[in-house]
Amino acid sequence: MPPDADEPAFDDEPVFDDDFVRSAAFTEPSARERAHVPGRRERWRARREERRAGMLGGGWERGWGTRRSRWRMFARPRATGYQDPSHRKAVVQVISGVLVLLLISTALWWWNRPGDAGGATEGAALLPLPAPSPGGTPTDPFAGSKAVDYPDGEAGLQMPDPKALNGLSEADMALALVQVRRLLVAANLDPAVVFERRPEAFARLLEPGQRREFERALDRRGPKNSRAWLTSFAAGTAEPVTKVVKVHGTVAVEKARDQGADGAKVRTDHLFVYAVRRPGSPSTTTRVIVRRAMEVFVHRERGRARVWINRTDSSTAPMACDLGDAFVHPTYPGTPGSAPPGKPVDPYDLSAPIQATQPCQQVTHV
Repeated sequence: MPPDADEPAFDDEPVFDDDFVRSAAFTEPSARERAHVPGRRERWRARREERRAGMLGGGWERGWGTRRSRWRMFARPRATGYQDPSHRKAVVQVISGVLVLLLISTALWWWNRPGDAGGATEGAALLPLPAPSPGGTPTDPFAGSKAVDYPDGEAGLQMPDPKALNGLSEADMALALVQVRRLLVAANLDPAVVFERRPEAFARLLEPGQRREFERALDRRGPKNSRAWLTSFAAGTAEPVTKVVKVHGTVAVEKARDQGADGAKVRTDHLFVYAVRRPGSPSTTTRVIVRRAMEVFVHRERGRARVWINRTDSSTAPMACDLGDAFVHPTYPGTPGSAPPGKPVDPYDLSAPIQATQPCQQVTHV
């Protein structure tokens, strides 16, 4: 039908197709949308659509232009100098990491600090390099040493006469001194402990609470290793030349108070001299001197006297230094190496305290 003469003519009539609707869509975000912070998945989808829009162009570019500019503020920065608004979270993460490292460092320091009451310190390793001639023979391994006149084994562990002391009766002290002697025997003279490294007999002599402490720390890495409470030769390093172990030392008793309890303190300080050799090698026969100092607190609790090891220290000669496993690693005549610094000391001397702060010294003789 021809157009009316009174109406204006239009060259093109508007076409309300799909492209027109998409182009005319209202894209201004609502207040709720503006307040919403997109998550990581939404940001990833926005970046993907941005790349897709850039590749396709045309209607895609027009349709996603506004939404792309809205997501860009949350996208990962691509240009140098752009600062992500989430930097506060990064700062918090860095501070948290530093605090965690400080806590770990403090825990490691606490764990590796020197032993305290109830623990044990390994003491000094007295290493003669080059090793002095041990003297003696496989049939008489103690000949020529100070140990030749020491008593054999348990005979060298003489306890003082028991006396009533600081709330403990004479009977209490008698039982306590017998228990101290049994602990010394189990820790330093029992072949199962010394050469087979089996501490069960020693552990059974401890009070239940200390037994659990001992077993938890047995052969643990670090200074709290309770293997240091015992004399145990490392596997494959030594075998006994004779069953005889020479023993010499002292025992002292004095009144004491510990953690609010009255009682007595028993201090022992003994030399245990072992004749050993490399397994299957009689020509390497030598002597190993272990000095063991122990402090025990005796008190009355629940109707009986109880014995608690407060401290045990040791030094050994001749022994390899700085192995850190609390086992005895003896050195034999002819062992190569340079002599450690310092003046040589007499391993049989009980007059000076054990120098746990000087882990390696030369000795004059064994």
